[in-house]
Order: sequence, then structure tokens, then C-alpha cells
Amino acid sequence: MISSSLTPAATAPGSLAQSAQSDAKLHQAAQQFEAMFLGEMLRLTRPESKASGSFAEGQGEKSWQVFMNQALGQAATANDGSGLEAAIEQAMRKAQGMPAKAIP
Repeated sequence: MISSSLTPAATAPGSLAQSAQSDAKLHQAAQQFEAMFLGEMLRLTRPESKASGSFAEGQGEKSWQVFMNQALGQAATANDGSGLEAAIEQAMRKAQGMPAKAIP
């Protein structure tokens, strides 16, 4: 969730420190969103388990698979992700009424 500290008032002239803090929070939120998105994509593309017998897919495996997808999404984002982070951040800046930032 984006905090209220990302409002345009927080980036008023003379509040350079607040602006930098808002930029950092916005960047972090964009990274988290990309990680969540990648984790969900992994969940949707994972093939059905073909295990049988004692190793058949059970409730425990299904429960832990959620955590695995989240961890893989976070790891992918930490290693340059899918490239969506910059676009997500720009969209979030626009939604907050903040000026656009150059995409590296």
C-alpha cells in the first residue's frame, strides 16, 4: 500500500529531503509490485505436479508453493527483474501527481 507521504505536498519546493524519501518509498513500492506480479506469473505458469504415492501433491506443498513463488519473484526483481519496475514507478508517480523521472 502506498503511504500518504507520497502526496504532491510532500514534494513541495524546499523539502528536498522529503522528496528523496518519497522517491525511495515509491521506488520500493514499484519493486514490491513487480515482485508480486512476477510471483503471480510463476504461479500461473507452473505445470501440474506429476508426483504420486508418498510424494503426491498435498495441502502442505500447495501452501509452501505460495511462499516459493513470492521468493522467486523477489529474487528476480532483486536481479534486475523483468524491466517493468521503471514503468510501474512512472505510473505511480503520475497517479500521485509527481513529476516524471528519467528512466535509466
